Amino acid sequence: MPARRKARPRRRRPVSGARREDEQLRLARAVQEALLPPPLTALPGVEVAARFQPSQSVGGDFYDYFPLHARHLAFYLGDVQGKGLEGAMYALLVSGLMRGLNKTGNEPAALVEFLNRRLALRALPGKFCALAYAVFDLEQRQLRLANAGLPFPWLLRHGQLTRVEIPGIPVGMFNPCQYDQGVVRLESGDRLLFYTDGLPDSLEALYPRAGDGEKQLARLLGESGTRSAAALADRLVGRLQLERPLRRRKRLEDDAAFLVVHIL
Repeated sequence: MPARRKARPRRRRPVSGARREDEQLRLARAVQEALLPPPLTALPGVEVAARFQPSQSVGGDFYDYFPLHARHLAFYLGDVQGKGLEGAMYALLVSGLMRGLNKTGNEPAALVEFLNRRLALRALPGKFCALAYAVFDLEQRQLRLANAGLPFPWLLRHGQLTRVEIPGIPVGMFNPCQYDQGVVRLESGDRLLFYTDGLPDSLEALYPRAGDGEKQLARLLGESGTRSAAALADRLVGRLQLERPLRRRKRLEDDAAFLVVHIL
C-alpha cells in the first residue's frame, strides 16, 4: 500500500497594500461610529437631532451631546483640519481629550480654553480644530456658548433668522488663547442650527445654481415650518443627496456635521 504523502501547509497569501488600507479604514470607521452618541432620550422642553456625513469613508468632524444635570444639556461639535483617515485620527485625539475633561461646573469658554492647553501639549504640525461647546439650561431657558472657529450658528425665531455671533480661534493653533462666551435667552419654538463648514460648502458644490451655500442653508431652515428637530436634520441629509441610490451619489465637498435644537 503506497505511503500517504504529508499534506503541505497552505501558504498564506501576503495581504496587499490596498487590502490592508481597506481594513484600516474599516476599523477607523467602526471606531468613529462607535463614538457617536445614541439618540437622545426625551428631555423636558427640548428636541435634539445630530447627523454626520463624511466626504470619504471616514472624516474629521465629530459631535457629542449629554445631560449634565436633570435640567442641563451640553453638546460639542468639531471640525478638524484634514479629511479621510488623517482627519479621522486627529478627530479621535481631540474628541478623546474633550471626553476626558470634567465638564460639570465649568463654563463653556473656560472648558474650550483648557482643551486648547491640552492640545498644545500634543501639538501636531499644521493641525487644529474648529469647535463649539454649549450648555443649555432648560429651566432658565438659556444657552451658554463658546465658539472656536465654527460658522456662527443660526437661530430661527418667529420666522426670523439671526446669527449667534461668538468669534474664536480654532483650538490647537495658539497657546495661550482666551475665548469669549455668549449667552442667549431662549423662547418656545426657537430652532438653532450648529454646523461645520462642510454643510454649506457641499450644498454649494451640489447645487451651484441655487447660489451661495450659506444662503441655501438659511433658506432651508427658514422653510422648515413646524418640522421636528429630527425631521429637519433628515431634510438636510436628503439635500446632501445621500438618500439617493449609491450609483447616483456624489462625493461631498467636505465632511459635514450638524446639530439641530428645537426648544419646546
